Amino acid sequence: MSRVNFMEYNGKKIIMMDIDNCSIEEFEKLLFDSAVMIRKETPNSVLSLVSGGQGTPIFTNKDMFMEYLRLNQPFIKASVVCGLPKMQAAMFQAVVAPTGRELKMFNTKSEAFDWLITR
Repeated sequence: MSRVNFMEYNGKKIIMMDIDNCSIEEFEKLLFDSAVMIRKETPNSVLSLVSGGQGTPIFTNKDMFMEYLRLNQPFIKASVVCGLPKMQAAMFQAVVAPTGRELKMFNTKSEAFDWLITR
């Protein structure tokens, strides 16, 4: 099963990325696959939800991750991340901040979806 795919939620098209308990190789593949999918969409149209957890490999390659965020930015309308433990969420926000991307953090997928569909 793919860790990245488009889905529909309450009539909104959302790219969903599952980064929980994935290896470094899976994480890098997810970034590549999602970038290809995102950059085929209309600018400022993509709603993105990233779901992580205790086993999330944050920042295997910080520069690659920051470049991924910068290059996708023109296509993103709104992004959320959910399920990260507090320490990983703080680290994630610190790495994302210099890219200019705004990512909302939520504890659960339900909270994340509810916020995302209002965009």
